[in-house]
Amino acid sequence: MKTLLMLLIPISSVFSQNYKVEYENRSFLPEKYKKNLSEMIIEDYESPKLYDLFINTEDLCVYKQKENLRNSNVETIGNYIQNFVVTNPKEKTVYQDMNIENRNYKVKSPLKLSERWVMHRETKMINGIEATKATMETSKNNTEVWFAKSIKSKCGPSNFVGFPGLVLEILIKPKDENEATGIVRMKSIETLKDDSIIKSYFNNISDKTISRGQFDKIYEDYQKKVQEMYGGNGVDKD
Repeated sequence: MKTLLMLLIPISSVFSQNYKVEYENRSFLPEKYKKNLSEMIIEDYESPKLYDLFINTEDLCVYKQKENLRNSNVETIGNYIQNFVVTNPKEKTVYQDMNIENRNYKVKSPLKLSERWVMHRETKMINGIEATKATMETSKNNTEVWFAKSIKSKCGPSNFVGFPGLVLEILIKPKDENEATGIVRMKSIETLKDDSIIKSYFNNISDKTISRGQFDKIYEDYQKKVQEMYGGNGVDKD
């Protein structure tokens, strides 16, 4: 019995860690679209953006852009800004802190993996961690996700949550050749002594929330207003 307990202790401790995961997020414009843009705009759009994902022992997680890059995350006309994402697997809830025209919205959505995801047997190594492939096709995109079954967390970048393991990589290929391709990839993972960073976000996010449907309606109305004012189309960032 003592031998069994000694074997179980190190195993259980692996699954009760506080983690900080760093991701690199990049978007690539179609070549023909670049012809009408300056090099400065292209470079700014395609340059890597770094994000942190914080996970605690209860699998609560916060995803946010690194502080030293926040001033590059400037809200443009027709777009919204996602400040951070808070995921609570126990409540099966995802909270997103969003801004539209400098107005803040706290959006509450159910944590549920879409039934359209197809799980594959294919695996690959990402920074020394084995990852399993999942894919989904929608009317707009073909999306590929790689998650680590060995890291028991339903967390991941932005709203890519609910998988049976930590999400390590995301590839979004639009069907419209005029749209940008998106790639998110884990750069590093480390353990933390405590979860004070995470709790500070959770303590303030759950008040005065609206549903994702309500937010989508607000954003749709905002895009219509922008189109009427400037004669252009709003850009959906989600």
